[in-house]
Amino acid sequence: MSALTTLFKKLEESMTAATFAEAGELETARQFLKTNKNAHKRVLLGTDKPELETRTISYALHLCQRLGGGLEIFHMLRMPGNKTASGLNQKKEPLASLNTALRKKGVVYHPVSGLGCLADEVLRHAGTRRDILCVVFDALEPDGASCRKAKENMITKFQALQCPVVMCAGSARA
Repeated sequence: MSALTTLFKKLEESMTAATFAEAGELETARQFLKTNKNAHKRVLLGTDKPELETRTISYALHLCQRLGGGLEIFHMLRMPGNKTASGLNQKKEPLASLNTALRKKGVVYHPVSGLGCLADEVLRHAGTRRDILCVVFDALEPDGASCRKAKENMITKFQALQCPVVMCAGSARA
């Protein structure tokens, strides 16, 4: 294809996507725009904070736009083992509504419960996947010796997969 033909094809796809977006068909519009090589890949956002930080989600979404992939949120909820089932049932309704809201924006949300290290859980979740463009962490758990080793292991593993790891700094609130 010549450069001019390619340009006209991209322009046509963009205009078609804009038309569907104006009509409220956001998912169809996304499909027209996702023709790049990273269209089926994801930025993985890992957090163990009780509430998702708007600033971190915004950063991850901007990164997705630049890289051309989607966003997947891996949210580790801190619950004791004996309260895991009842805790998830109590939080099920808010998590379901959050999941629905995020899904409308094309974001995959995985709430996971446990007391282990976020680094270990993220490795279990994404260690063998090839669709991860980049891993973004909000804030990792307190620095215990085992968690520090898990973080180092996780970073080494993702580097071996040629997958960048980004650590977001703490909140700017005083």
